[in-house]
Amino acid sequence: MKKLLNANYLAETIIRYRPLCIIISLLILAGLAQGLSKINFNPDINVFFPENDTLTTSHLKIEDTYSSMDNAVIGIGVKEGTVFTNEILSLIEDLTEKAWKTPHSLRIDSLSNYSYVSADGDDLYIEPFLEGSSTYDLKTLKEKELIIEGEELAYGAIISKDKKTSLINIVFDPPRKDIESEYQESLNYVLGFLEEARKNHPEVDLIISGIVYMEYQSPMLLKAQMPKLMPAAILVILLTLFLLLRSLVAVAGSFLVIIVSVASAMGSIGFLSGDIAQPFIMVPILIATLAVADCVHLFTLYFQNLDSSRKSKEAMLESLKLNLQPLFLTSLTTAIGFLSLNLAPVEPLRGIGNGVAIGVFLAFMFTVLLLAPIVSYFNVKQSKNISFQKNFARKLGRFSIKNYKRLLVIVPVISCFLMAFIPLNKTNDNPLEFYSERYTTTAADSKWISQRIGGTFPVSYELNSQSTVSDPEFLREVDKFSEWLDSNEEVLHVSSLSKIMKNLNKTLHGKQEKWNVIPTESDLSAQYLFFYEMSLPYGLDLTNSISQNKESIKLVASLKELGSLEYREFAKRVKNYASENMPKDMVSIGTGIRPIFALMSNMLITQLTYALGIGIVLITATIILFFRSLRYGMLTSVTNLLPIGVAFGIWAIVSGEISMLVGIGMGTTLGIIVDFTVHFLSKYLHARRQKNLSAEKAVEYAFETVGFALIITSFSLILGFLVLLQAFFIPIHGFVLFSSLAFISALIIDLLLFPALLITWDKRYS
Repeated sequence: MKKLLNANYLAETIIRYRPLCIIISLLILAGLAQGLSKINFNPDINVFFPENDTLTTSHLKIEDTYSSMDNAVIGIGVKEGTVFTNEILSLIEDLTEKAWKTPHSLRIDSLSNYSYVSADGDDLYIEPFLEGSSTYDLKTLKEKELIIEGEELAYGAIISKDKKTSLINIVFDPPRKDIESEYQESLNYVLGFLEEARKNHPEVDLIISGIVYMEYQSPMLLKAQMPKLMPAAILVILLTLFLLLRSLVAVAGSFLVIIVSVASAMGSIGFLSGDIAQPFIMVPILIATLAVADCVHLFTLYFQNLDSSRKSKEAMLESLKLNLQPLFLTSLTTAIGFLSLNLAPVEPLRGIGNGVAIGVFLAFMFTVLLLAPIVSYFNVKQSKNISFQKNFARKLGRFSIKNYKRLLVIVPVISCFLMAFIPLNKTNDNPLEFYSERYTTTAADSKWISQRIGGTFPVSYELNSQSTVSDPEFLREVDKFSEWLDSNEEVLHVSSLSKIMKNLNKTLHGKQEKWNVIPTESDLSAQYLFFYEMSLPYGLDLTNSISQNKESIKLVASLKELGSLEYREFAKRVKNYASENMPKDMVSIGTGIRPIFALMSNMLITQLTYALGIGIVLITATIILFFRSLRYGMLTSVTNLLPIGVAFGIWAIVSGEISMLVGIGMGTTLGIIVDFTVHFLSKYLHARRQKNLSAEKAVEYAFETVGFALIITSFSLILGFLVLLQAFFIPIHGFVLFSSLAFISALIIDLLLFPALLITWDKRYS
């Protein structure tokens, strides 16, 4: 057992049995690569909802009780005049009719099929608002324009108050056996008839938006970008490697490890789960950059030991002896950092953590069992850059040693100053702005609809009755809540059963405004609702707003475009009003896709901070056990956490908005930053324990052996990550920039502060 823990023995075994190691590596690759075919893309936005959260639970309950909220919205806009012309109204009718034929559509709401209520005495009539509008004369058009202004349920909802824009809302309810192909079938049909309409009506703005349209686009964008982003990232990483190492062998070897590590990791993910979401585009690039880090450390010491007296085999053996332990430890600690994402209540984030953790260990395995044995067979020339690297690292080390007392003050002071800005960071996520305008007009189209009419930020509330929903007392409470919501400046429109009942009462009393109230008698109220429901056409019933048992309703408030912070303030105000002015437990929490994203960021950051805490405890404990030193282990916690704090401080200055993926940067960057600390500490302790060098000389030795490798690794990581700025998924951009700030901070802290801490600590306690 002791032999298995001995790095020298393991290194000698790997080199002695090189052919066997290569064969084992290739067999593992062949086996895991079979899982690549099992990977499926899941575009469902619901996978981002926090699990076991009251908001998510409420949202799913409302979706189960009432009809689906998944929709695509078609905006029809004119630049001059209003939509009340024969041509535009006829277009709305035509598009509505075609929308009904959309595969997997459940309901269509538009100006054309809006249920217009009229009465003749006690007889109630419900008819489509538009029929044969191409034949309307000017008088009829003007009448329709005036009538719609008095329709509370439509005015400001499916037609803007300036009457320049109208919406067609398509609600979907696919079987969800293969959501990607189902939405493709639906949206391909919709986009087909919209393209035809654009050709026939070039003067009309025809815009499509909505969650379903976004879910339709995401897999296509991902599949279009992966073949470009991955090769670009690998090319940038390898080019950086060549410029710094000046060795084609190192570049070729690193390329081999990248390919086999990514293929094996992705295959293993296929076997484990198979489903991936938009942020998963990061995983293969993260694995590639981390795989290169292992190769850099292997090749740096390999080239330093390669000279006329030592052949390739001996040089690789020496490199393995010095690198096996730190490479294994960094792989373990990096995996712990990424595995801490399993504490996040969002499945795609856990998928990123698990995917990279698997990839990191596979990269370590292929580096020592495949790359090292293969390279040892060839007579490789020493890198031309090796003397420059050692001299540069030695000068940097001497500077750090000479000024260690000053650096011990300057670096922490600057770090604390930057971290003082952390409270300025605010969480913000908007799913309708997830995709870059360089690749799709989704964000611009959503803004167009939001500015012209609204409807891109719906919030649903469930209101529960103690008896039935037609009970006048309940309806008056609903109306009170509805009117209060309408009075808030954030609210554009409110749709509720109380408005329907008031309109029915008013209509059956000759449209007199004094009858625009809730019916006072229970029997009359129930009768109104019964006849209204019986008169509604197929597909336009009230199942989207009344539960089957008639004991609860769904009220929908359409809000202006709000940031997460603004919505949280609004939601708090609604909660306070409901608790103070409404019957207990009558009003549920406001929910919907936008509210969930607005509210989940804070909760997610809290969970990820907790995960960071657990991660740093486990990583520090691992380092303590590995190096058999409590003191050194505790020192590393400072240099592992400080860069993350500094990065968040700088982020507050340059951006201030923390998205979901910036949040996960806490755990992922921790896992990578630890590599820097572990490699430096391992060389330092090797010099102190095996070579009996003083603290200053041990620091200089660490700089010579690993200093330049850390610089190469940092540049490779940052440049590889920066390729992801070309990704269509905008939250990734924040993750990339935050991570790059953390890597730069970590490099500076590890090369300037960490040596000062080690020297000070050893001088005081040795």
